[in-house]
Amino acid sequence: MTELKYEIKPITAENHETVNGDCWEHKSELFETQEILGFGAWNDDGCIGSLHCYKVSIPDWDDSLFPDYGRRQPEYWPLGWPLLAAKEKQLSFSGPVWGHSCFHVGRLINTHHSEPQYLGQGIGKALLAASINWAKSHEYSAIIAIGGSKTVPEYNMVMGCLPYTTYANNGFRVAALEGDGKDAPWWAQECFDAPTLKAQAEDALQKNDIENMCARLMVLDL
Repeated sequence: MTELKYEIKPITAENHETVNGDCWEHKSELFETQEILGFGAWNDDGCIGSLHCYKVSIPDWDDSLFPDYGRRQPEYWPLGWPLLAAKEKQLSFSGPVWGHSCFHVGRLINTHHSEPQYLGQGIGKALLAASINWAKSHEYSAIIAIGGSKTVPEYNMVMGCLPYTTYANNGFRVAALEGDGKDAPWWAQECFDAPTLKAQAEDALQKNDIENMCARLMVLDL
């Protein structure tokens, strides 16, 4: 595979129109409450990947600027379950928290799928590294994110998240586990009508490997 050259930059009021924003609503209002909307990867073809982020407070948060589906069904939203889990575990932080919502690697503007030539190029890890450095330098108290399944990679693709092992390798701790690792996650039954996800989930269930299939609440204390 030819090495792809790209530049990671914050998503700002000046460049956000060039970023795939399917999951965004209330963009103009968000810029009134947080400095940036996350990070993007740009090359000659435009923005080829993004990480959407939200400034939140924990344990109590204001969901008024979350996407509509994120408010109605938070478990379907990548930042929704981490917020619910943090509240259930009674986590609290002294200052604002930088919440990772969704990664869209290979998603060009006005498209609804990932272009395969942009996958496996380290874009997700580069977006993560940039987000960590930015939050550290902007006086955030922590970063929270959903760490995806170890054994059901298609869940991570559908949900738009990185595996929990990637977060762990970057200093994040596990603060909660779906179903405490004992019960199969809700998505193992629903599977979003995705055949590959269903097959991978069924395989993990047959192997009774529930703990490794479950997602995790990942926290980086800053």
